[in-house]
Amino acid sequence: MKTIMFFGDSLTWGYDAVSTRRFPSDVRFTGIIGQRFQGCRIVEEGLKGRTNALDDCLEPDRNGSKVLPMLLCTHDPIDIFVIMLGTNDTKRKFRNSAVEIAKALERNVRMVQSPQMWDGVEAPKILIVCPPGVTADYAGDTMEGYFDEGSVEVSRQLDKEYRKVAEAYGCEYLNAMEVTGPCREDGVHLDREGHRALADALEAKLNEMLKA
Repeated sequence: MKTIMFFGDSLTWGYDAVSTRRFPSDVRFTGIIGQRFQGCRIVEEGLKGRTNALDDCLEPDRNGSKVLPMLLCTHDPIDIFVIMLGTNDTKRKFRNSAVEIAKALERNVRMVQSPQMWDGVEAPKILIVCPPGVTADYAGDTMEGYFDEGSVEVSRQLDKEYRKVAEAYGCEYLNAMEVTGPCREDGVHLDREGHRALADALEAKLNEMLKA
């Protein structure tokens, strides 16, 4: 049985901007993938507020780079590792550029590919997913306290920089902005239709990777 691990933030966790709670499993893109790939073990590792490699004093333990080694060992063996992080890295408190965010992503990719992590066993294939971005619809929502115009602009620039990382490290790549976008309720998270659209795109990409 193949194992597919999804490593992400609140988009992977399944935050619903309307209820401010979590979408049911059959609505989340990870749950939809689980229904469509019943011969695979699906691991959901989504956490609200998670970044690629940044510490947040108001939301501790959200640094993805720090927790990743433990999670890789916890869920070993992993055949496909899907990473979709970067939205929280664009928060106005961090003021990171797209280049800096991509360097943090690169750090995580190198960790997943590190021979030391797998004790001689082949490292997982990696699928980098550029998040769907941030829009000005954050205005008027609680998300307005976290994101601003700079967040919108930097999120648009992530595709270019993330593609460079994917090409440099031989990773598969999917730009979620090409298939869906954040909901109008808060300009950050996916709605039900967004989760399904992303699941459709992931299904095609994962099928290719499993056959390769």
